[in-house]
Formats: sequence, C-alpha cells, structure tokens
Amino acid sequence: MIPVLVVRGHAMALVLRRLFEPEFGRELHVLDADYVGSSVSLARSILLNRKSVVALMTDSKQEELRQTHRSIMYLLVGVACADLWKFVLMVPQTEVLLFADRSVLRQILGREPTGEELARGQSEPRRVLEEVLGFDGSSLDEELCRRLERVDVSPLSEHPAVQQVRQFFRDHRDGRASLPF
Repeated sequence: MIPVLVVRGHAMALVLRRLFEPEFGRELHVLDADYVGSSVSLARSILLNRKSVVALMTDSKQEELRQTHRSIMYLLVGVACADLWKFVLMVPQTEVLLFADRSVLRQILGREPTGEELARGQSEPRRVLEEVLGFDGSSLDEELCRRLERVDVSPLSEHPAVQQVRQFFRDHRDGRASLPF
C-alpha cells in the first residue's frame, strides 16, 4: 500500500515531506489542500482507489474539536476500513506546528520571536505569521514555502502529531497494522 499524507496548506506539506521522506523515501506522497473540507474530500478519493493508506492532518478550532472529529470519522469510515486511515486534528491550525520549536520559528522569522508572538502562536498561528511576515492568504503560504527552503525542521519531528502519523506509516510498512477485534 502506498503511504499518502494529506495536509491543509502547501507550506505544511513541505514541512511534513521533509520530516517524513528520510524514513519513508519517495514512496510517500504528501498532498496539500486549501481547506479542511477539501483535505477530507481528497483523503476520501484516495482511499476509494484501495491502493493507499492515508494519514490526514488538518485543522480544528478548539470549540469545534468534537464535531470536527465526528464528522471526519463519519466521512472516512464510509469509504474505507479504519485500519487504512488515520487523522490528526491540529488545534487551532496546522501552522501551530511551526510554533512548537523556538529555533524553527527563529529561522522562519529571521529573528528571535517575542514572548507575545510565541504565546499568540498557540491560539492564532496564521494571524501571527501574517502580521510578522506581512503576507496573508495564499501569499502567506508562498512566503512560508520560500522561507522554509532553508529551515532545519527536524526539531519538529518530536511533536506528538508528527509521531502519530509516523507510527501509522511504520505500522503499515512493517505489516503490524490491523484493527483490534
């Protein structure tokens, strides 16, 4: 089975590709989508071909976490056995991963992040990045990609969300993936 990671945002796809390719090589496909709904739709389409295992990493607001979890679970279980997919919700946005390590953020910003930026980055990471870098929307994603080209993102590999996805792909690669009955 081909490992596929679907993530919201082109910049986050770049980060995750760099974190996972050393272990999983070019066999791993990392695809990006613009919105939560389009990322779920893409994951469903891939699962329908029955040739891939899919990990989905997408956003959820804290107050919508339970409903988002239920909705995605319902949508994915309708197309494939739960053993073939995994999803991880990043609260509040996938870019929160960039705030998980001060050295990574320092490289992205080109300077030391302030305490306020670090604190706000936990609750509104895209807004902080938009304000600091002076870009918004797809322009922010493009600017992040440009900056990320020279950033060592390896410290992010210890983040729990990254570890969950890594373990899912390892289990499938090593033939240990199965549902408990």
